[in-house]
Amino acid sequence: MISHNIYLVYEIKDRQTHSPRVTRKRRARMQRILATALDVAREEGRDALTLQRVAERLDVTPAALYRYFASKDALVAELQRSVIAWLAEATVERIEAASEYAAELAPGDRALLDVIITALTFEHFASTAPIEFGLLSMYLSTPEFALPQREAAQVFRAAWGSLDGLAQRIETASHHGVLSRGSASNRALALWAGLQGAAQTHKLMRSAPDRIDPTRIALDLVRSLLVGWGAKASLVDLFAEDARSLGFTDPKGSVDDLLEAAGT
Repeated sequence: MISHNIYLVYEIKDRQTHSPRVTRKRRARMQRILATALDVAREEGRDALTLQRVAERLDVTPAALYRYFASKDALVAELQRSVIAWLAEATVERIEAASEYAAELAPGDRALLDVIITALTFEHFASTAPIEFGLLSMYLSTPEFALPQREAAQVFRAAWGSLDGLAQRIETASHHGVLSRGSASNRALALWAGLQGAAQTHKLMRSAPDRIDPTRIALDLVRSLLVGWGAKASLVDLFAEDARSLGFTDPKGSVDDLLEAAGT
């Protein structure tokens, strides 16, 4: 299942300066650093995620980590790319899991189902993996340009690559008349941005659990957008209900699986 190369920038550099054996060792070392950083974030919170703290966990000096990551920003950016890569693969796996259910659907309806699975898989991820989601949105959901340009470029390339898959599913649904014509890339971005915002309500739910239901907010958002783009409300409701009840929006595994695979 794992196909994304989350160490692309570093591997290009390694090919120029290291033998294949040394490169493999460096990748394994980077995997351990990233896995440890993720453990720090999960166990101590994102604010505790520093090169100093990761170095302490690994029983090395912070200077040893600078050989792999020039700063905390670079480390967080690589974790973000890891989360994006895993979520993209998990989404494809969930879409493939629905193949039997979708076998007799018309191509346009199948594309609409795929869009709904993509959206609700993201919502499920945000609600069940709050630390990983928090890392993903750490710089992407704030108006400030907090991430240095080099790291930001790497993260946004990964994010745009993932959004391309959603845009293609939206375009297919439009091509077959299930959705109206429009910019698939703009619609993919609008859907992703809306889901990002809906996921943020998980923090508000703690103060008003009787008034805020993040999952319902996400479902209403997806329904409103798709119906606004021309989908039949009854079909959206049917696919959303079946996708959730049949487990098509429940990603399997975790980011740890990708990190482990990338380090071998």
